[in-house]
Amino acid sequence: MQKIAYLTIDDAPSSDFRRKVDYLSAKSIPAVFFCIGKLLERRQVDAVYAVRRGFILGNHSYSHIPFSDMCLYDCYKDIARADALIDRIYKRAKKPRPAKFFRFPFGDKGGLKHTEVFERYTAAGERRKEKLQQFLKSLGYRQPKFPRITYKYYKKAGLLDDVDWHWTYDVMEYAIFEKEHPFGIDTIKKVFDRMDENVPEGCRGLNYRGSDEIILVHDHANSAKLFMPIIERLLSKGLSFRLPISFSR
Repeated sequence: MQKIAYLTIDDAPSSDFRRKVDYLSAKSIPAVFFCIGKLLERRQVDAVYAVRRGFILGNHSYSHIPFSDMCLYDCYKDIARADALIDRIYKRAKKPRPAKFFRFPFGDKGGLKHTEVFERYTAAGERRKEKLQQFLKSLGYRQPKFPRITYKYYKKAGLLDDVDWHWTYDVMEYAIFEKEHPFGIDTIKKVFDRMDENVPEGCRGLNYRGSDEIILVHDHANSAKLFMPIIERLLSKGLSFRLPISFSR
């Protein structure tokens, strides 16, 4: 069975955004761009361009501040402000908004602990997280069904049940440009070496055929030169890139 991958690209749109759109379009690779509202305001023309080429714009908050670091009221405002901006872009593109998808900045779901996503929050944190989930739902946000994502760690954390999207595989190309390189990733070779690992229950399951994959890569200007080689490397794994079936065109 061919392994299906859903490509999600965070922190869009960068100054290199349009080039990425053109490249993915030429390769017939669909993607969801999770956009930061304050960047969208600067590059609305580019965002309209992407929408007209069939890409989906997701909400990645307006300010990209960890939600555990903000009061609930500010979290609501941050979500709604970016949501309204995405609506305006779809109207400018003269296209219906096909779905409302949300991803929390840094994967921090607002439970007052944004460094250990797969551990349980405190009771107070769970209540806070649930209020954010309900707010997203009230705005029409939904996570599509991913019946062929089978990782035990992912299901145990309840990530398939939340309104927002998480990811099963983080390419981690951003680590190259961090002062303290997470997991020692400081070269593109190490990014590629990690792609060759086979640790399905350790968030490194690209080579495991028993589950589909939600892949996370970033739209950062400083890693623009790495984007195409990364996608080519992913393609070499025999992945079939698709949109969730409910929203495929």
